[in-house]
Amino acid sequence: MRKAKEKKRRNRPHGGGAPDCKSALSSAIMRSSKQLQKQRKDTVRKYNIHKVPGAHLTFDQRERLAADWNRLVRRGPMPTLRGFAKSHGLAAATWKREFDRGKTGKAAKSLKRPGRWIYCEYDPGKAQDAVNAGAANKGAPMKVTNLMAATFAKLVKEEKRSPFDAVHIMRSRSMKTPCVRTWYYHIAHGDLPVKYGETPYHPSKRRRNGPKPHPAKTVPGRLQMKDRPEEANKRSEPGHLEMDTIVSRIGGAGGLLVLIDRCTREYFIERLDSISQEAVTKALKRMKRRGKLKGVKSVTADNGCEFLDPKAMKAVFGCNVYYTRAYASWEKGSVENCNRIVRRWYPKGTDFGLCSRADIRRLETVINSIHRLSLGGMSAHDFAETKRRTA
Repeated sequence: MRKAKEKKRRNRPHGGGAPDCKSALSSAIMRSSKQLQKQRKDTVRKYNIHKVPGAHLTFDQRERLAADWNRLVRRGPMPTLRGFAKSHGLAAATWKREFDRGKTGKAAKSLKRPGRWIYCEYDPGKAQDAVNAGAANKGAPMKVTNLMAATFAKLVKEEKRSPFDAVHIMRSRSMKTPCVRTWYYHIAHGDLPVKYGETPYHPSKRRRNGPKPHPAKTVPGRLQMKDRPEEANKRSEPGHLEMDTIVSRIGGAGGLLVLIDRCTREYFIERLDSISQEAVTKALKRMKRRGKLKGVKSVTADNGCEFLDPKAMKAVFGCNVYYTRAYASWEKGSVENCNRIVRRWYPKGTDFGLCSRADIRRLETVINSIHRLSLGGMSAHDFAETKRRTA
């Protein structure tokens, strides 16, 4: 007998209202509540009023509640909040909160009926706006301030820095910034002045199906990658370089000769008047006079026509020059990656013959000041200085 009464009590509508409720809204809310009860049996807790957690009112239900409430306010006897909630299958506290969200005025005491109140009308749109505003403020506040966002946008968009580099620069300026992953999260959700695609390499993860590497025809006296010292493969000590050229646009003059240390990631740039063996040899001699080619132990180059004089280059470097396989530029991936960094400031189609040597020096300084994940957040210049002090 007790189990039957308990089952009958659980099947009552919200708020314990009578089962012969005449309102269409009451039956609609009851049906939606029963559906939620079936979907969320595991989440139902034993309350005195059997309400499914998370069963919030929809805008359609608010409109039907507004129609019934406003009709009673205008024509019929002044309703009470508790009586209206009970007749519509709602908890009294639920309708009280809902009415406070959408009320169009203030309640006043009734002069004819002591202890009663005269209520204003209910606006469903106003209530829905209040709910939406509250939902927008859910979760923890943003860790990014307006000053952080403005500084980050300037570093990324104007100075062409990566988010990782920008975060380390901001931290060096004593700004307590969140981690790089947080910045990428806000970029993806459009919370910052920097949009998706405005950061270096952000949208690019496409696979290029190029020709597969194959052994190149060996020229007598030319050393291959397999002959390179093991220290160069492991990046265990400075002095092992990779070399490449960046060519000007069609119709332009010359290009850039670039070298990078495989261990410290130091990047050296020299402008070329033309892409030829003689121009490369002259550029290497200028680098040596600047003191940029100290302690070179090996050099890795590709099979470009400008690098096909290993004897002349060996005379400048004082060490052997090794060559990659044909169509395998990834074998000297460090210098290729830095070439991509050069393109942030000098995109394809640039005529390097119009650039001064002072511009190239500034570019070299900027690239060597970039903070790198592979160096533990240090720049190439700082990492090289640390290696020299500990050597």
